[in-house]
Parts: sequence; structure tokens; C-alpha cells
Amino acid sequence: MTYQKYILLSAALLLMACGRLIRDEQLQDAWNRAMEHQALGLSLAEDELLPEAIAYYRTDTDKQADSYLLEASYLQWTNKEEEAVKAIDRGIEVIADSAKRVRLLGMKAGILEHQREYQKAVEVLRVALGYDLPTREQAVLNYRLGLNLSLMGDSQSEQYYDRSIRLSTENGDTVMACEFLRNYADYLANNGQYRRSNDIYYQIAQMMPQVAEMSAIQMAMAGNYINLHRLDSARICNEKAIRSEAELEAQGYADIARRVALEQERYLLDYASGKQVSYVDFARYCDSIAADMQAKENTSTRRLETKNRLQSANYELQLSKQRMGWMLSVALLLLTGGGVGGWLYYRNRVQRLAEAEDRIDTLTRMLAETQDATSTERLRVGERSSGITTAEQPVADDDAFFKKILLQQLGIIRLVASTPTNQNQALLKRISGISGGEIPTNSLLVWSDLYPVIDRLYDNFHTRLILHYGDTLTDKEVQICCLLCAGFSTKEIGVITQQSDATIYVRKTSIRKKIGAAEGQDIVACINSVKG
Repeated sequence: MTYQKYILLSAALLLMACGRLIRDEQLQDAWNRAMEHQALGLSLAEDELLPEAIAYYRTDTDKQADSYLLEASYLQWTNKEEEAVKAIDRGIEVIADSAKRVRLLGMKAGILEHQREYQKAVEVLRVALGYDLPTREQAVLNYRLGLNLSLMGDSQSEQYYDRSIRLSTENGDTVMACEFLRNYADYLANNGQYRRSNDIYYQIAQMMPQVAEMSAIQMAMAGNYINLHRLDSARICNEKAIRSEAELEAQGYADIARRVALEQERYLLDYASGKQVSYVDFARYCDSIAADMQAKENTSTRRLETKNRLQSANYELQLSKQRMGWMLSVALLLLTGGGVGGWLYYRNRVQRLAEAEDRIDTLTRMLAETQDATSTERLRVGERSSGITTAEQPVADDDAFFKKILLQQLGIIRLVASTPTNQNQALLKRISGISGGEIPTNSLLVWSDLYPVIDRLYDNFHTRLILHYGDTLTDKEVQICCLLCAGFSTKEIGVITQQSDATIYVRKTSIRKKIGAAEGQDIVACINSVKG
């Protein structure tokens, strides 16, 4: 039963370990997928395992900051922006690395911007700028600070725009500098500084000629010229913007907002110049855009359905992999356990067989000794009747005589006497039954009849033993003392009493302690040395 419990416990632990490894792989996959989605600006709302993965990696120092960023992003995508801000605040409190804290502050400012909490966003960005940062990050934070101030109508925004442009230029990042300049020009246009706004656009054209003809820049310049009442210049810019937008649409980069603004400019310029204003072309364009959007929506829906099916199939594969791993683990464990169990069973059988054969040999030898002593027994009976004392006979004869009486009580002598020589298999079976414990000797031996024999043969040994140690020794220990007195070896005593050799040795040690004998001292000699 103990071995079976061990096998079951091992199987359970192995299954738990396999399940834990598979779960670790799933959480690692969820983490990597969420990091990729965040980098691409994709939604995290569908990442169901993400909260568990965040909690799993929260204790990892290298991933701790990312765990707070992912948590805030996940909460933001699930429309829980207040909780997202709280998650970032918790991260800022526990993370000491300045670069990682700036990342958290930047995300917090982004959430506040989305909530149109521009004043709070400005405060967060100013805290972030208080850290020692690389030039590029300083440029980005100054730009965002200027943007939020401009949305608040604060004139201080100009100095932060100027600083962001200067830092990005010094850093050699022309693309970033032009992006900042474009947004700065939009800010100036919104504040009525149309001429200065167009000067910025010309500056962008000088820095990056390849973007000078783009529809967004030409359209913005046309709007500034309209407000400056320079309609000819405005029409030139508008026509360039329309051509650029047509090229972008052909390349698949259509933008309905830009197209609406361009059409508005064109209608305004046509009206100002006395031309007929018609919305037909633009209406057709809007219809085509609507149809295209519907087609894209249908395509997106099909892609989402396909994605869901693939995810479902992937989960099924993972579950199948998990189940297969469990089955293989259990099969391996059972195979190993079965092999070990079979080996233990075989070893125990061999050991028990060897012990049984040894016990049979011992009984057979005792039987042979008693049979050889039969004539001596008869002689002793005659001499006893003649008045010859027991002390005059050899002790070996007494030992053989007592063994014969004991074996007679076990029924072995009677069995041998009644069994032909060629049928001694019954004898061996009987001996095997006694030596193996199938036939209890307690039910065969009558010690009340054997004790008087011990007294007659060995100078009242049993009587003296009871007199001096009867209150100390147990019945089993008294029996062992009598058998030792009769010349039985430890192995023979084990066969007769159906106990192992180790048990007999333990009992002999206990007897020595109770009778006051030294370790290794002969027990019978110690008892015989007691007078009285």
C-alpha cells in the first residue's frame, strides 16, 4: 500500500509539474504578444491571459516596468482609464530607474491628454523633464509639453516648440524636427500668425524637399494664403495638394479628412473667383469611400473571424499538447513504477525463497540429528529405569533427545515414520509450511509438556529460570532460554518460533539486559551460575 501511495503521489507531482510548465509557456506567449501589440499600437483588450501574465512577471526586475505599462495599456483599452492612471502611479512608486519612470510618466501624460486633462498632462511632463534624459527624449517631451500648452491657449507653448525643434536638429533627427515644425506651423495658423506659419512650411521644404509637395503641407499653406487674401497663391498650393492627394490615394493612402479640407478650399477659391461650385464630384468620391470602408469592414470582420478560429484551434492544440504531455508522463511513471515494483517483487520472492530453503535445510538437519539419536534415546530410557543419573550421560544426547521430542510435537517425526522414502515431498511441504509460517507452531507445540522435559534433562533449568527471572522475562523469552539450554542455534530457534534471525538476536539482547549478563556473554551459563 505504501509503494502504491508513493507511485500515485509521484504521478500527481509530475502532472502538476507538467501543467505548470505548459502554463508558463502560455503566460510567456501572452506577454510577448501583448508587448508586440503595444509596440504596434494595437488593442490589448482581447489578450485574456494578459492580467495573469502581468501578475506572473511583476516580480521580475527586468520586466517590472513593462508590467505596469502593459497593465495601464490593458486598462485603457478596456475603458478603465482612471484605473490605468492608478496602476502607473503604483509603478512610479516602486521603480527606481529614472528611464523607466520617465516611460511611465509619458504614458500617464498620454492618458491625461486623451481625457483632455491638459493641465494635469503638463504637470506630469514637467516632472518627466526633471530627469537627466537623452536629447531625443528631451525633444519629444518638450514638444508634447508645447502641444498641451497650445491646446490650453498658453503662449508659453512657443518656447517649448522652439526647444523641441532645436534639440531634434542638434540630434541630427531631421524627420522629427520637420514633424515638430509642421505642428508648430499649425499652432501659429490657429493663432492667426499665417505669414509666420507659411515661413515655417518653407523651412520644412528646405530641410526635406521630398515632402514639400505633399498634400498636407500644400493644403495648410493654401489655407494660410486664403486668410492672407492671396488667392492666386492659395489656388497654386491647392492644386498641388489635390495632385499629391490623388497620388496618395492611388497608393492606398487615402484620407477622407484631407480630401474634405481640400474640397472646401477648392469650393471657396472657385466661389471667390466667380466659378460655378459643384458638389457632385465630391459626393461621388464620398460614396466610393463609403463603399470602400464597407468592403474593408467586411474584410476586417472576416479576418477577425479567421483570427478567432485560429486562436481557438491554437488553444485546442495547446490543450492537446498538455493532455499528451500528461499521458506520456503518466505512462512513463507507470512504466517506471511497474518496473521498480516488479524488481522489488522478484527480489522479495527470491529472498523469501532463499530464507525458506535455509529454514527447510535447518529443519531437515535437525530431523537427521534426532533420527540418529533414536538409539541413544532408547538406551537412555533403559538406563533411567536402571537408576543411572542424567548427569552421567553426554549433554549432546540430551540435546538430541529434546530436539526429537520437540519435532515430534511439530508432527515431523510422525510424518517421516508414516511416509515412504520416495514420497518425502509431503515431508518437504510440511517442513516448508512450518518454516514459512503457514502452520503456526504455537498451535502445535505444548510448552507445558516441554518444560518438565527441560527440567529432567538440564538439572531443573526451567524451574530455576522461573524462580529467579519469572517476573522479568516474557513467555517468548523463557521459551528462547529453554531452547538455548537444549543446544538450539539462533537459526534453529528462528525456525521453531517462526521468527527472523534478527528478531531472535534482539530478544537475546533483551534477555541479557534483564538477567544482568554482559554483552556477548552466554545466556545459559549466566543463568546456571545463579545459585539457589
